[in-house]
Amino acid sequence: MEVTAICIKADQRWWAIEVPEVPGALTQVASLDDAADMAADAVATVLEIDPASVRVRVIVEPEVVRA
Repeated sequence: MEVTAICIKADQRWWAIEVPEVPGALTQVASLDDAADMAADAVATVLEIDPASVRVRVIVEPEVVRA
């Protein structure tokens, strides 16, 4: 199974991750290096499948500049 993980900077430390193809597959990471693994785990948990069967494409949303 292939999915997309959308990563959005939540605050100074955390990235929020949503997998649009799987409702309820949400997670967070401190490092983007962990995004694919954590997204695969979230998908596997929701769908009750093996995380190794999930391939993840990570997309990092640009940070919003607040004035």
